[in-house]
Amino acid sequence: MLLYGGLQWLYQDARGGALERLLIDTLTVRPSAALIDWLTPGERVIAEGHRLVSPWARLNVLNGCEGTETVLLLGAALLVFPARLRHKLQGLLGGSLLIYTLNQTRIVGLYYALRHDRDSFQLLHGVLAPTLIILAASLFFLVWAKQARSTPEATTGKAGCGP
Repeated sequence: MLLYGGLQWLYQDARGGALERLLIDTLTVRPSAALIDWLTPGERVIAEGHRLVSPWARLNVLNGCEGTETVLLLGAALLVFPARLRHKLQGLLGGSLLIYTLNQTRIVGLYYALRHDRDSFQLLHGVLAPTLIILAASLFFLVWAKQARSTPEATTGKAGCGP
């Protein structure tokens, strides 16, 4: 919990800076706009900073909407788990890609909900999508941990996690 808290504090300290613009504007909003326009060219969605804008809807992607908290939570769990550094790095990469992909799907889905069914937007935004992403990250961790424990390094004690 302390590691996650520290990572979260560092990220919040970068609020409004280049890191936040990179994560939200460049890595979240732009790809979402491109994906929406690829799926439905008639939407004419453009990325304006941290917003997805079309003639029919405007979706603000704010700090916390880009999935960083989930990546940090999973990252903290992976880093404190007794496993080889190589397994931890593989887990960080795989887990980050999973969360990024799911979050991009979430952002695109939220745009369509805002555009076509505003009543479902709040339920998707506040409850369903975040819960599914946390559940997916948790399942990823469980599978990863089982694999890390079943490696020969883990069973011979070379990982430094026991006698």
